[in-house]
Parts: sequence; structure tokens; C-alpha cells
Amino acid sequence: MTAVRSLASFLQNLPSQSKVAIIAVADFLALNLAVLAAYALRLSALEFPDAARIHLYLFAPLISVASAFPFGIYWAASRSYSSILEQRILLSQVIAAGIWIALVFAQGTPGFARSVVLIYLLLAVGAMILLRKLAALVFGAGAQQARPRQMIPALIYGAGQEGQLLLEAMRRNRVYRPVAFMDTDYTLVGRTISGLKVYSPEELVAVMEVKQPREVIVARSDLGRSSRRLLVDHLLAQGLVVKMVPPPNEFVDGQVKLTELRPIKVEDLLGRDPVPPDRVLMEKVIKNQVVMVTGAGGSIGSELVRQAFAYQPRKLILVESSEFALFEIHRSIEGQAAALKAATCQFVPCLLDIRDKEAMSVLMREHGVDIVFHAAAYKHVRMVQENAAAGIDNNIFGTRSVAEAAMENKVRRFVMISTDKAVRPTSIMGATKRVAEMVIQALAAEKNHETLFAMVRFGNVLGSTGSVVPLFREQIANGGPLTVTHPDVTRYFMLIPEAAQLVIQAAAMAEGGEVFVLDMGEPVKIMKLAESMIELAGLTVKNDSNPDGDIEIRISGLKDGEKLYEELNIGTDISPTSHPRIKQSREFMLPMRELHRKLDRIENGVDNRNTSPVSDIFEMARAT
Repeated sequence: MTAVRSLASFLQNLPSQSKVAIIAVADFLALNLAVLAAYALRLSALEFPDAARIHLYLFAPLISVASAFPFGIYWAASRSYSSILEQRILLSQVIAAGIWIALVFAQGTPGFARSVVLIYLLLAVGAMILLRKLAALVFGAGAQQARPRQMIPALIYGAGQEGQLLLEAMRRNRVYRPVAFMDTDYTLVGRTISGLKVYSPEELVAVMEVKQPREVIVARSDLGRSSRRLLVDHLLAQGLVVKMVPPPNEFVDGQVKLTELRPIKVEDLLGRDPVPPDRVLMEKVIKNQVVMVTGAGGSIGSELVRQAFAYQPRKLILVESSEFALFEIHRSIEGQAAALKAATCQFVPCLLDIRDKEAMSVLMREHGVDIVFHAAAYKHVRMVQENAAAGIDNNIFGTRSVAEAAMENKVRRFVMISTDKAVRPTSIMGATKRVAEMVIQALAAEKNHETLFAMVRFGNVLGSTGSVVPLFREQIANGGPLTVTHPDVTRYFMLIPEAAQLVIQAAAMAEGGEVFVLDMGEPVKIMKLAESMIELAGLTVKNDSNPDGDIEIRISGLKDGEKLYEELNIGTDISPTSHPRIKQSREFMLPMRELHRKLDRIENGVDNRNTSPVSDIFEMARAT
């Protein structure tokens, strides 16, 4: 017995190439026996084919082994056994049989018993499946000893191919003990698949009582965000830990790996299912163009860089005032380009302050910039509230410097990234962004230049440095409490990639002076968001009804400048565009002469570091 275990351990530790060679040789020997058996069964006698035809029979094992390699059958078998492997074996051997019979016809040899091919096909498939089950047993024996005995009872949500692959992975690794399938496909509900019964979501409570699962693994990549959100709410209400299988395109060798299961994140639930970007619109302003992104190291700026790169610009100019942020986005995008190998885009990292108009102008002229995405801004409400002069200088006059430099250097398009906080602002940050919008509106109205100006306004993006989601995640990691400013506070949320794609598409639709407003979907109650994040972490909310809960949510009160609800439109003059997620808002603007007069007064106040600019910018920003 010790010798058997030692041999199993030795085989388990062999390199994959050695395991593949062993299985291939075993196949070849077994398939030779299958040929002889097929010939004997056909003739009802155990005898060898005569010399004139024996080469036709000996083709079969060679063709069968060669046909198996393109399907990854040998590499997969060196790791584990699965029903997907059976399907691949069957397909490869059907192809092998077809090649074999074609060779027989090509030879034109009389007396060849063609029915031998069909008998051989059945024997070959059976032999290869049997060998793989044996290989999984032998090669896996050494690993079995190290596996934990205490397995986690788990419910698999999704009884389709993804769920069945997950079941096979669970049975191989013995970390989880699968107890049942669950699915909304009622053609599957009630059936038994691979020994597990399929239940409907309505039966969850009964399944919980009988099967007592501790975790639910979602193996349905086709679920939309709204369906996923309802499902997760339903599961969390039962105190279950919820995890997800990665999408099928990330499977290695067509298999699920338990190490790649991950907990459901709030980003998986918020927002909507994105609309695929219109490639024509994306390429219109990006392909073969020189693209500049200011604030290239920020949340939106860095995603604009990545999205732009995907559509083959000639050159990407990355403008950033933070050395570390510039280093990170430049390193990231260069790595992305290196991975693609064929990428020809040139990257130009520029450590610049957007308020330096002369430097910005030189940069645009030197590289012949075609389009500017202006994402640079001070965006943290509280920080700008405490540092009003810096916020005004950067957000208003920095925007003016970049826009005027673009105009003077005949940049074709200039797109400013704005925020919902610019609508009827209560914070200095929001007011500065609204005034910056007015600067762009006024420049767009001028007829003495060739630059097409536009603005794109939207709300919070998930995962940004200013988002509440990273803050809540940090507070949960520290054991709480989570701080919410008000029980009724709501915010809009959008995924960063979707926001960046919509910005680029809006830029392509611009004709000059538009305020584009992105459709943010339904607003999210921050209290509900906090509760969901606690539950997604496998914890419970501590409150009056559950004093023994894990993490408390405390109401901290609205800070100076914060709003209870966010808005996206100043007026009611909203019109649709050709894109379902992009609208256009027609809003109040100041003519250039009056704007300059007001900006001179504000700039003078900033230079003198007094507080007068704040009241001036609020007066401008709230004008309708």
C-alpha cells in the first residue's frame, strides 16, 4: 500500500509534459487493441487483417491521437476529469473516424470492412474515457491527501454549463460540498443533473432547512445587474455568503478554478447593464488622432486613456500634475500596449499644471493635438470647501487656460468633463465646475476660432477616489462603524468604463456648445448601499433590532456644501440624442464680455487670497 501511495505521489508531481506523454502513449496502445477488437467483432473471429490492408487499420490509432491534441484533451486529462472532456473526446474521435474512412476511400482498397470504423469509434471513445478516469484517479491521488476534510456546503446558482463546470471543480478539489443546483430556467427545475437536484429560487427557504448551505456560488454570467441585485438581496436575507464564478472567457482550459471564485462586490450590483459602445462614434474622434487627456492619472482620466487606446490613436498625451499618478497610468498603459505587441500608439507623459497656459500651448503645438479630454479638476467636495482659492484657481482658471490654448492651436475638439454637483451648486467645488462650464459655453459661442467645444456632465463613478464605496470598504475592513451623512441621502452611480465610453461617444456627436448629460439610471440610497456592503462582506448590521450585529452604521450629518439629492439638469429643456444614454441640455450662459468682467473680479480676489470670490462664483453658478 505504501508503494502504491509513493507511486501515486511520484506521478502527481511529474511535469505536465510528462503526464501528457504517458496518457498519449497509453491511448496509442489502447487504440491499437481497439482496432483489433473492432476487426474481430466485425468478423466474429480473432484474427489480424491481411498484409495488403493492415496499414489501413494501423492508421486509426495515429489519427485518433493526432485528432485529440487540438481539443486540449491531453492537457486537460493531465489535470482532472470532467464531462466537458467527454464531449471533446467524442468530437475528436468522430473527426478521426471521418479522416480514417476518407483515407480508406482514397486508397480504394477492396475488401476493407467499413463497418469496422463505427465499431472502432465506439471502442476508442470508451477506452479514452476510461483511461482519463484512471489518470484523474492516479495523478490526483497525491493531491487528495492534502485536501481539507471539512468541506463547505454550497448551493450552485445556475444549472447550465457554467454550473456543471463548477460542480466538477468542487468534486475535484473537495473544498466545497455541493448540495443542490438552483435556477430560474424552469426546463431544468425538478431535474437531477450529475447527481444534484435543481430547485427554483422560490424553494430557497425549504432548501436552506434541508440542505443547510453556507455559501451560494453564482454561475450565471448571463444575469443582468438588476436581476443579480434582486438575487443577491434574496440570498443575503437568508444569511448566506455569496460568491461568483468568473465569466466563461476567463476559464483556463475550459475549466472553473475554485481559486478564481470571488465574493460579490457592490460594483456587480450597482449601475446598469452597459450599452455596447458605438464603434463608429468611438473611432471618429480617436482612430489615428493625437489625443490629449488632462488629469490622466485620475479615475476618469485614466479610464479615458485606456478606452482611447483601444481605438488606435496615433499618439496619447497624458497630462497630470501628480508625479505618482502620472507614473502609474503611464506604466499601466505601456504594459497594456506591450501585451498587445502590435500596438503602434506613442505615449507622451507630461508632468504639467493645467494653469500654465504657455506650457499647455507649447505641448499642443508640438504634438499637433486633435482632441482634448479635459478631466483635470479638484473634485473632493470637502477639500475644495476648505481650500476655496486653490479650487477656484484650478477648476475655473485652469480650465480656461487649457481651453484657450486649444483654441489658439486650432485643436479640433475640446471636451470638458463636468459633474452633477454643478447643478444648483451648494458646494464651492460644484460652483467652480458650473462656472467652468460657462467658460466653455462662452468660448463655443465665439465664431473666431476652429475648435469645437462641448461638455459632458454625469454623477459619481464607482471605484473613483472620491466615491463612498472605497470609504465603506475601508471602514468595514477596520471593523466599522460606517458613516452615512443622512438617512435619506441619495447619489447616482455609474461604472467608470461606461462613463468613459459615453464621454468619447458624446465628443463624436458634438457640434459645438452642447452640455451633454449622461443617463445615470436610478439614484441609490446611501443607507441601503452601506447595509448591502456589510452583508456582502458576510457580516450583519448592528442596530436596534439586531444589537448583536457586527458593524454599526452611524449618521454623521451633512457636511458643509453637501446635498441630500443630486441633480443632473439645471432646466427642463432636455432633448434626446442618437444615443440612448446621452441627452442634451440647453442652459443659461453668459456672453463672453460679461463673463470676462466677472472672471477678472474673481481672479483678482483669488490673487489677493480674500474670501470675496466665493460669493461671486456662487452668484454666477446659480444664475439661470
